Amino acid sequence: MKALKTLGYAFAGVVAIIAMVLVFKSPQSHMQRSVVIQAPPASVYQQLISFKNFNSWSPWAKLDPNTRYTYEGPESGVGAKMSWVSENPNVGSGSQWIVEAVENKMVKNGMAFGDMKGDYFATLELEEVPEGTKVTWHYDGDVKGTGMVNSALGKAFGLFIDRALGPFYEDGLKSLKQVVESQPVPADSLNQ
Repeated sequence: MKALKTLGYAFAGVVAIIAMVLVFKSPQSHMQRSVVIQAPPASVYQQLISFKNFNSWSPWAKLDPNTRYTYEGPESGVGAKMSWVSENPNVGSGSQWIVEAVENKMVKNGMAFGDMKGDYFATLELEEVPEGTKVTWHYDGDVKGTGMVNSALGKAFGLFIDRALGPFYEDGLKSLKQVVESQPVPADSLNQ
């Protein structure tokens, strides 16, 4: 009986520590990965500005080839939107839409995932470097003001964001590099 009581206290202590960490953890989370692609920024930007290209390099497209996609808004640029539905829990359901784009420099997507409340963004920044283009893919999430349970879950996910999401970003950037480097260089980027 004493062992059960001790085990109960230990479990309560662990729960209390986790609760304290979540109370004081920021509701914001950030993660990023980078790759250098041997191509000009215009070649990379072409792949990023339209969701019709996304699945040629997306790490999630590989996980479930049966995912259903729908597209709304313009073909490319701000306002373009892609939604998906998948039975695979690693893919799930959600949508993303382009909220900001600076030609050959940056594409910022807003994201929504099923019933998860919060503000989520994926930003792909392009920087011209001697070897070609450095692409940095950022993830930013903010669960502030989304309710106690959702906020706690979002903060807990934020603790493991690097290990949970990082490998997907790395795989996606590796695929993006392969796709871009296998394409012909756009004529307009040769004059830059």
